[in-house]
Amino acid sequence: MWENNEYRMCFREDSILDFERAMLSSGECRDLLPMMFISGDSKHVVYYDCKGFAPLSRYRVDRTEDALFILEKVLIILSSTIEYLITPAKVSLSTDTVFYNAETGSIKIAYVPVQEEPAGEAKNLLKLISQLKADVIDEYKEYLDQFALLVFRNTYHIRELTSRIGLMRRELYLRTSVSS
Repeated sequence: MWENNEYRMCFREDSILDFERAMLSSGECRDLLPMMFISGDSKHVVYYDCKGFAPLSRYRVDRTEDALFILEKVLIILSSTIEYLITPAKVSLSTDTVFYNAETGSIKIAYVPVQEEPAGEAKNLLKLISQLKADVIDEYKEYLDQFALLVFRNTYHIRELTSRIGLMRRELYLRTSVSS
């Protein structure tokens, strides 16, 4: 929950494994917000170090170009979590867990483990796409629909989706620069 420039959550003790906790609290995975764990009564209270960042839910992403940029960055972050033994399918994605720094344009994710089973990257991404699309007011929403269809078909790995969304961003750029 984001409150007074602080983000904190409560988790069941078994929702974050010991090696994940060690990695997430170390700050080594720079694309995820660093976490501090406080344990007790079979629950974990987690505080996230989100200095300079705010959840996307605090912003209005009203251009398809910006939504695609955010989605591409999220995919890059998910790819990098594998290197730190964090399963991308366990990372809950929403405008409340994806954070943005307006000063630098940086994106980070607050690691919140998916609670329902089975967890899935496609389901997480589709939720985020839907949330981003809700605020878009330009006439290029079909790019978000096309990307959602690729994700829904679930035949692509994260790196392939990253390449596809990069192509979509370039195509949209060409399309909007010609019409300007």
